[in-house]
Amino acid sequence: MRVSEVGLERLPARAAPKLSYSIVTLTFNRNHLLERLLAELQGFARTGVQIIIVDNASRVPAEAITRLHPHVTLIRASRNLGAAGRNLGFDAATGDIIICLDDDIYGLSPDALDRLDGIFANSRIGAVNFSVLEEGSGRVVNWVHHRSVELFSRSVFETYEITEGAVAFRRSILQRVGGYPEAFFLSHEGPDLAFRIMNQGSQVIYSPAVSVTHSFAAEGRTSWRNYYYDTRNTLWLAARNLPIVYAFRIVARQSLAMLLYSLRDGYFKWWSKGIWDGMRGLPTAWGERRVLSRETMRKIREIDSFRPPLLYQLRRRLFKAASMRL
Repeated sequence: MRVSEVGLERLPARAAPKLSYSIVTLTFNRNHLLERLLAELQGFARTGVQIIIVDNASRVPAEAITRLHPHVTLIRASRNLGAAGRNLGFDAATGDIIICLDDDIYGLSPDALDRLDGIFANSRIGAVNFSVLEEGSGRVVNWVHHRSVELFSRSVFETYEITEGAVAFRRSILQRVGGYPEAFFLSHEGPDLAFRIMNQGSQVIYSPAVSVTHSFAAEGRTSWRNYYYDTRNTLWLAARNLPIVYAFRIVARQSLAMLLYSLRDGYFKWWSKGIWDGMRGLPTAWGERRVLSRETMRKIREIDSFRPPLLYQLRRRLFKAASMRL
């Protein structure tokens, strides 16, 4: 059995100790969805779960909704911080475990905390990615892991991807490694954080034991963003974390893929700008570079060994607009 699978195939059979929880939600111009989520989370608040809403400088402040929910702690960012806005919620959280939910995510079941108690009873677990289901169809979406969704969506495995709007962290790990890199704004901030968690000797896993539903919301999304940020941040992620040869392979593969997407969808301008800005920012990213341990790199290589064949990836991604990926 590969090391990434050891200890992940079963949840503890014995009763797990009860942990305390904070739920952190980042919102941006989606008050109608936030209202639905907060109504659902009232039940968790009554059990003592801390609820934190981070308003990422919305045009219509989230206070219009949160003032109707006195159990909620509202934090308003002075500007749109992108994914790093979640860091404000991390700093304010007091629970042993921090659950991150996007404002267009719902359906966290009442027994989810018991299931997370069982998962985090394994002291090696630092973060747990949830199964995300599409509203209506119930199919698994937001699949960012380097495995076939058809074969592994019902399995537990180690990953270095983080589905930021449907994940739970051990707070003590975040206190040691920090949060999402602010410079990234969005895209690839998940692997950057996962690498740091793994480098502390902890595991980032995917588990279908906890599932939520995604109600896709177009508000706040712009069509060009994936082509630009995915391309730019691939360069910065590699410079901040990966050995030179491995970094070159990752950058070449992902940059080529984004080039194909951009040519197909008419966003070559944004791919080019991503390359240009990524190169300009390389000195700063290199200055923030950390040395990943041999064990961490071994796990990264092992996780990558599960990547589906190229033809599978082309069939699944090349004929799907990059702007619709989440």
